Amino acid sequence: MIASPDRTPLPRKFFVRPVLEVAPDLLGRLLVRDTPDGPIVLRLTEVEAYDGENDPGSHAYRDRTPRNDVTYGMSRRSA
Repeated sequence: MIASPDRTPLPRKFFVRPVLEVAPDLLGRLLVRDTPDGPIVLRLTEVEAYDGENDPGSHAYRDRTPRNDVTYGMSRRSA
């Protein structure tokens, strides 16, 4: 889960924005993974963002393929 500094999970609508807006807003947020031994909590201090077909650094830059198909999907969060 990605959370605010108070560990409140970020809502899905936080992520359903252009990637170049979301990425800087992730800085300082917490990445939380609950495990049987207790939570693992990391603060995001660095992120990368690629602007899809408009960005030569993106796998999506040279058209849609099976390899990059996931980059065309709906914004999601990890389980």
